[in-house]
Amino acid sequence: MAAEDRQLSLSGYDVYRFGGHELDRNNGPRIVAGFFRKLFQRYDILLPPSVTD
Repeated sequence: MAAEDRQLSLSGYDVYRFGGHELDRNNGPRIVAGFFRKLFQRYDILLPPSVTD
């Protein structure tokens, strides 16, 4: 996976990884939702009000 991450980075993509332990826990959905909330804020992407409630 590391080689693929480097290739994607060289192609101009950002690579974000999640460890299996993060997603296996009961709070996995919260972690993923929080990540996307921060990512969307970084790029000024507005979410519909029903998604942010």
